[in-house]
Amino acid sequence: MSTPHVHLVLDHDTAPPASLRAALNRMNARVSIRSLDKVLASGVSPSADLCVVLPAEDREPEALNRFFAEGSDSTCAALVLPSASCRNGPTNGNGRPCNKRGLLAERRNGDADLNADELAGRIKALCEIRHPLRKMREELRQLRQAHTQSFAPGIDEQLRIAGQIQNDLLPQPTADTAPLSVTTLYLPADYVSGDTYDITRLDEHCFGFSLADATGHGLPAALLAILVKNSLRGKEIVDGSYRIIEPDELLSRLNRELLAAHLQHCHFVTALHAIFDRTAGEIRWARGGMPYPVLFRPGQEPRQIRSCGGLIGAVDEQSFEVVRHSLAPGDLLLFYTDGLEAILLDRPNTYGDEAILRTDWMRQLADEGPDACFEQIRLLAASREPADWPHDDITAFALRMS
Repeated sequence: MSTPHVHLVLDHDTAPPASLRAALNRMNARVSIRSLDKVLASGVSPSADLCVVLPAEDREPEALNRFFAEGSDSTCAALVLPSASCRNGPTNGNGRPCNKRGLLAERRNGDADLNADELAGRIKALCEIRHPLRKMREELRQLRQAHTQSFAPGIDEQLRIAGQIQNDLLPQPTADTAPLSVTTLYLPADYVSGDTYDITRLDEHCFGFSLADATGHGLPAALLAILVKNSLRGKEIVDGSYRIIEPDELLSRLNRELLAAHLQHCHFVTALHAIFDRTAGEIRWARGGMPYPVLFRPGQEPRQIRSCGGLIGAVDEQSFEVVRHSLAPGDLLLFYTDGLEAILLDRPNTYGDEAILRTDWMRQLADEGPDACFEQIRLLAASREPADWPHDDITAFALRMS
């Protein structure tokens, strides 16, 4: 074989034993030396045929576990010469240590176990497996790439259809909400969305508005959003009649349902449920973790209407404050998920709970109305690369009293 390149990894005050030095000299090996801490931070030399590690006596086993788990792809084998305190570590089915990438490793207890001839033989054998193992790794990489390319179009198509179904399940524009006009904005970050909303007519006088945002986005969040939407029904049938469920009760029910489900992913939800009574001209709502609604009143600065209510699905016996607000002619009330903040507040000069009130977009919303401003958000999201902002689902209601 050609001259082997051995990467020698020393830990603290460790030094190569005499038998190892003799074996390397006998093989005329090219040796590079680096500390174990340096290797843990930046990896081993990509040209190394073998990595020989000498951990210190007080080195915790977790460090070696990490070394094997994060080993360089270009290093096929590692020979570890630890003290007795460093013997524990990951093993393969034969009891021999190996890392998560499949790198074969030998562990020996100090200099006395192997003489120079034995060490030279082991180093030679371990170096010789580098080429076939790298060839197998490259073949595996190509197989994975081919598998991804063959199945990705089908998966994309299924996600696209799932997103279309989710979009079809959204409410159609509600007729006759007078004296309230409703404008909606719904922009999924991906094919499917973790946001959902609902607008329902509860009876002749009352309308229900629900808004929810499942943790994250993508398929898991979208599935949770469907469950949440079904739970945010603001009316129930009792003994042949109906009862409108108050906003705080509805969110409390949802909180209990999520906790009882013991979900492993997407544990938390932020949500808001509002009821508008057009006879009284009053709207009442409760929020759980959702951004504070913003009230626009002619002649006044936009302001947040704050209330208490934490994440839904986080703790038992969560309480949600109910807010009652009388809408005057010209009032506009904005409910939204935090995706709107993500696209508007990614600038260094915007900070604090009321930062969104200081954006140009909020001032334009007061002057130009929701139709033009929601379209502006759609164009802004379409024109920006996902890496340029905290890409998230965006949903909003604008309720304006005529």
